[in-house]
Amino acid sequence: MRIVFYGDSLTEGIPGASVFEALEARLPEHELRNCGKGGDTVTSLYRRIARSELRDPVDIAVLWVGVNDVLAKLTSSHSMLKRLMRQPRAGDVAEFRDTYGRTLELLRKRAGKILAVSPLLIGEDLSNPWNREIENLCKIIASFSASFGHVRYLDLRADLVDRLKGEQTSDYVPKSVTGIACEALFLRTPARIDAVASGRGLRFTLDGVHLNSSGVEAVGEAFVKAIRDLC
Repeated sequence: MRIVFYGDSLTEGIPGASVFEALEARLPEHELRNCGKGGDTVTSLYRRIARSELRDPVDIAVLWVGVNDVLAKLTSSHSMLKRLMRQPRAGDVAEFRDTYGRTLELLRKRAGKILAVSPLLIGEDLSNPWNREIENLCKIIASFSASFGHVRYLDLRADLVDRLKGEQTSDYVPKSVTGIACEALFLRTPARIDAVASGRGLRFTLDGVHLNSSGVEAVGEAFVKAIRDLC
């Protein structure tokens, strides 16, 4: 089956450990294509899909977006970078809901089935305000998935939240955009990624957003099961 993954840096697999590479290894019977782009928001991803040259139908489209619509609010430098990269965040939940719905409509014309994936985390401290916003976006995505035909919702966030509950968590979040860029360039092996994550007290992420090896293992299992269920 032809499976195309649309999303941001979590889909692209840089920085941090790559879920896509893990899925390629575990699903060799399928043709997987990675259309992830670091920094994409729901708006910039919608625009990118709309002008995409990928016109041939695919069996499954995976849509994994949302974290950057919240991450852009973390610092003024994050917000400025979004403007410079022409990756505007949704202004409010209503705009996110509208753009996400239009993205699903685009993908329905190209894919037999759609796997709509929840955004994950901004920091492993579940009580911070950014994670509360992420939770609201997850509810929007879950609602759309229930109302659209041929769309299945994959709640990766819920599994990580369950694993983090009751644990002592780090409050580390990626406030430096230059830091994220440097880690994308220089942290390219699982051992180095995991060592930095451990030094920050993080269990599943490199920096509170991008995954380490444990995070890839956790979400990879759920991805494989969902894809095989759709096949």
